[in-house]
Amino acid sequence: MRILKPEVAKQRKEKILRWVVQQFVENRRPIGSQLLADSALKDISSATIRNIMKDLEEEGYLYQPHTSGGRIPTDKAYRYYVDYLTGMQRMAAQERERIEKQYDERVGELDNVMLHTSRLLARLSGAAGFVYTAKVEDQEVKRLDFLPIGSGMLLAVLVMQSGQVRHWPVRLGYDLPPAKLRALSSFINAEIEGLTLRQAQEFLWQYIQAEHREIADVADVAVQVLKDMQNPRATSEELYIEGLGRMLANTEQADYEDLRQMMRVVEERQRLSELLSEKMDDLRRSGKEVAVSIGSENEIKELQNVSIVSSAYRVGDKTVGMVGIIGPKHMQYTKVMSLVKFMGDLLEGSMSAWNALPGKEDDYE
Repeated sequence: MRILKPEVAKQRKEKILRWVVQQFVENRRPIGSQLLADSALKDISSATIRNIMKDLEEEGYLYQPHTSGGRIPTDKAYRYYVDYLTGMQRMAAQERERIEKQYDERVGELDNVMLHTSRLLARLSGAAGFVYTAKVEDQEVKRLDFLPIGSGMLLAVLVMQSGQVRHWPVRLGYDLPPAKLRALSSFINAEIEGLTLRQAQEFLWQYIQAEHREIADVADVAVQVLKDMQNPRATSEELYIEGLGRMLANTEQADYEDLRQMMRVVEERQRLSELLSEKMDDLRRSGKEVAVSIGSENEIKELQNVSIVSSAYRVGDKTVGMVGIIGPKHMQYTKVMSLVKFMGDLLEGSMSAWNALPGKEDDYE
């Protein structure tokens, strides 16, 4: 009886496992040993394959729904498959060019860039695409500008180092001379650039309360701006998610309950934002380009029948957000992992090239 070298036996077992996962992803049907023998491993008997598949089942990689039927991958199998793919898959140049043509790096507002990115992810993957940005109050400020927009009205425009932009109207009830508006903007930007929004708020409150003469005649404007900054609409984290309708249309009857539970979490938003915030922190610490959490690896119960593929995007050396796809565990990992990484790179490039809104004197005249 011929005995295989341990490394050869290991390679054969891993090849069978990869083939089972790939076939199940494509066909959604349990995989039998005879199919393997006829299609992929013609030089190995179906009896040998059956024994290997039994070993894989005992090791927790495969599951047999029915005694006389084929086997399907477990979360452990998907994890092995994803780890195998990591670093090996590169998106085809033609596919990259096609996506780049659809991706407009100069959309008028950053919010539109985020929305456009999540929609592209959803359309290209057939699953739910998302873009998540960190809480604005924990990011560094680049500048705060004030633009007159009418009698007794200003538009405050807050630009973060990440490129994120928040703007809101400030109601004064009187017209502020352009010279005073310039002075307020120049003073604030000289003091708060590089601070987090939270630190900037604390600094300005202390400065106003100390009644410094530099801003004595515009202190009421500064107070109003600070109050508006604390509005949750101006400072909360942002989650853009698209493609749930497409997922619903493509979902088989057996998967409806999983999708319904996932949609419940998306509607709540807070729990999903907290989970994505943790994943972004993990990416920041690990330095990984792409992270994949499969089924039971997701902490939220309603997401334990889906997978989340994500990639962080950075501005300089700071992680400021994350793009990703939420979809079924049997998703095409090869394609999805490359797509998420590529879209993250596109968004990162867009952020790096983003120009701050003008802050010149002409804006106040």
